[in-house]
Amino acid sequence: MNPFARRLKDARIAMGLTQEQLGFAVGVTKSSVSAWENGRESPSFNALLRLRDALQCSIDGLLDEESGSRSGPGPLAIRDAKEQALLRRFRSLNARRRLALLELIGAESDTPKPAN
Repeated sequence: MNPFARRLKDARIAMGLTQEQLGFAVGVTKSSVSAWENGRESPSFNALLRLRDALQCSIDGLLDEESGSRSGPGPLAIRDAKEQALLRRFRSLNARRRLALLELIGAESDTPKPAN
């Protein structure tokens, strides 16, 4: 697997996304994401911009081995199926419940409090 393909897959998994979900966010098919992750194809520049937004990472982090080591998924990468399931459940919550959960566990949130 080429370095870009590996970093793309790692970033997708770290975000808790399936290939289909990432494809939807980027505006391409699951097959395109699979082809990128297997090194059969490369995304267009516009697709790279959308990948950057969907994966919340830098383009340099995806493309450049040196930057990737600093900007990639890092220590917060999802390590197992239980963490991935927890992230999916958290993301399915509405903003008020997310904030309540973050307050409950003592985590800081950059999300403003929802209006009543």
